[in-house]
Amino acid sequence: MAGLRELWDGSLPEALRDEVIKRYGGKRVAYRERYLVGVLTALDALTQLCTDPAAVRLAAWFHRAEHAKGRTDDAEASARLAEQLLPKYDVSPVRVAEIARLIKLTGTLDVTETDANGRVLLDAVQAVYADPRYPTHASEVRRDSRYDVQSRRPQVEALLAADRIYHTQLAYDRYEAAARANLTEELATLDGLTPHPWRGWQRAALAVTAGLSAFVAFVAGVAAVRAPWRNPEYDGDSAWPAVILMLAALVTVAVVYSAVRRNARITAAAPAVVGVIGVVVVWLTTPETNGASGVGERVPMLMVVSIMLILAGTAAFAATRFTRNDSRNRGQVLAGLGAVVVVVLAVLLVIDPAQRAYLVSANEYLESQNRPADVDVRSTLAGGSLWAGPGNLQNLVATAHGIAVARARGFIEMLDPATGQSRWRYTRADTDDVPHLYALNGGQQVLASYDDLGYVVLDADTGKRKAVWPLGTRDYDIDNTDPLVTGKSVSKGSDKLYGTNIDGSNRWTYEPGRCTGINATATADIVVTQLDHSCGSDADQLVGLDLKNGKKLWTQNGSLTDLTAAGGLVVGVQAETLVGVDPRSGEIKWRSEIPNEWACPLKTEASGNRVVLISCPSEAQKLTDTVVRIVDAGSGQVVSTASVKFRFDQRYAVTAAGVVVAMGPYNGGLCRLATVTEGVVAYHDLDRSVSCGYGVVAAGNLVLVSGDDGLIALR
Repeated sequence: MAGLRELWDGSLPEALRDEVIKRYGGKRVAYRERYLVGVLTALDALTQLCTDPAAVRLAAWFHRAEHAKGRTDDAEASARLAEQLLPKYDVSPVRVAEIARLIKLTGTLDVTETDANGRVLLDAVQAVYADPRYPTHASEVRRDSRYDVQSRRPQVEALLAADRIYHTQLAYDRYEAAARANLTEELATLDGLTPHPWRGWQRAALAVTAGLSAFVAFVAGVAAVRAPWRNPEYDGDSAWPAVILMLAALVTVAVVYSAVRRNARITAAAPAVVGVIGVVVVWLTTPETNGASGVGERVPMLMVVSIMLILAGTAAFAATRFTRNDSRNRGQVLAGLGAVVVVVLAVLLVIDPAQRAYLVSANEYLESQNRPADVDVRSTLAGGSLWAGPGNLQNLVATAHGIAVARARGFIEMLDPATGQSRWRYTRADTDDVPHLYALNGGQQVLASYDDLGYVVLDADTGKRKAVWPLGTRDYDIDNTDPLVTGKSVSKGSDKLYGTNIDGSNRWTYEPGRCTGINATATADIVVTQLDHSCGSDADQLVGLDLKNGKKLWTQNGSLTDLTAAGGLVVGVQAETLVGVDPRSGEIKWRSEIPNEWACPLKTEASGNRVVLISCPSEAQKLTDTVVRIVDAGSGQVVSTASVKFRFDQRYAVTAAGVVVAMGPYNGGLCRLATVTEGVVAYHDLDRSVSCGYGVVAAGNLVLVSGDDGLIALR
């Protein structure tokens, strides 16, 4: 302090001196008395080079009179202080203005060649660069000002790159060499302090993972509170466990953020403990599935909440083990974005599918009788019934291992064709829907279509679930079952056609363009597709696609309706003519005229190498007779034509052997069965236990009708 007092020139009162000296003390780390002594000492040797020594000296005294941590405008604040204090001591306004200008120069370092006062002051201030104790001064500035190391580095580089650091020749001769040596050493120090562009990426990634996981847990908790605990929903199930976990997840969002910032490891790990407790509680209290009751969506949602809490706590704890780095860099930003992507993808591709897979598995119930199937059974229609059992004709399909029957609440039962006894029962507790059934892969699998759940594939022999189709396939239509081809109808644009695998994945997609409807059937290796254009000038087309990859093989203009595959060809109706088309080339192999007098809409069905045509013989016979024609699919030749004394709108069936079966009321409400075999019609009277209204179904060569209590297999 005595040194500074001695350097005061005495031209102004000592009260001003004491006021200024006091400001270079206090809690400062940098720019203390020793620093100012060095500046004033250097100025003593340079004063003769300026035009207003008094103004320059006062500017030197005031140039860091204002200084605070984290502030970058020390020169501006010090200039304002000088403008406030100096007029009180009768310093002229002109000199005050010059002093303030000079002080501001120490912040900008922007001085002209003709500014003698400014050049002298800056050389005196920058003399600190040549001081042997400059490394200590630079360290004090870094600790006191908290300036950005990365912004200081280009400043030092600019000083070293300049032709000369000092403006006056005297200062250049005295200080230039030492200053450059000190600044070079500072540059090396700054290189060590400058954060690596990837430094701290691990902590950033873990911190973002922790926070985002906690947020996902909260969202899942909100969904869990509104979801049922079991299926069907029971009003007595309490929602408080879900509410508690949801609130815990909400608190965790703030907890992990605070814990990571403070490196509080115990606090950071607390959410993981809560998550482990949640997993145990949910696991022990999960309701059992018994066919009539199953697991609700709240169970997996609470498990997701618990697992995400464990992940949040673990990630937060791991983050606290890395050194904190407050300066944000490229590595931290990219690591944070990467963590967001990973968590989002994990939710969409892992957690959500796993939750759905769990619900599918937890809500199914399979009872197996382990009975072998006897599928080599046929109805001779000699009178009486072979067996009677549960079910109805609208929801059954013949398979290679029995007759699959669907009923309410997702119930599917496989019946032995010979006895009607149950081979296995598959039940879903999460739906009230009656599924629609399809036989796949030669009857080896059963495809069950639930309106609310989508498609489920079961093994026809054991009833075990083989696959669940992805959620996006729920609105698919089944265009062909063996081989499997699906489609999707849209209100705008083009319908879509898919080559679909048993697991619901698509090998290919065919989308012909806007305003296009699709109708398709398939042979063993070719899909024949009818394209109906509803806008534009394009004609309707018939297209052949490779079943394996969906590649277009051929295209022909024209329309072909009622497509069916039989005898290696695709058969359809074109302009009142039955047409056989080679699926590999699109070539028409034969044409068979449909009688003009047939008055009812034509029904077609394949039976081995033959095609069955059903209509009514004439307008006059629409309400009394049905005509049945059998056509050879290979040649188009008519095999037989017969007339049955039943209304056209009666349900009919075709057995595996090609026998056409129809049923209708007869003789005061009794039911009569008609069979057409090679053009020969035979009638069979049935007893009163048979209901005519549901028609008849063929399961292989077994004829099924409906009775008062369910299905009846005719002997």
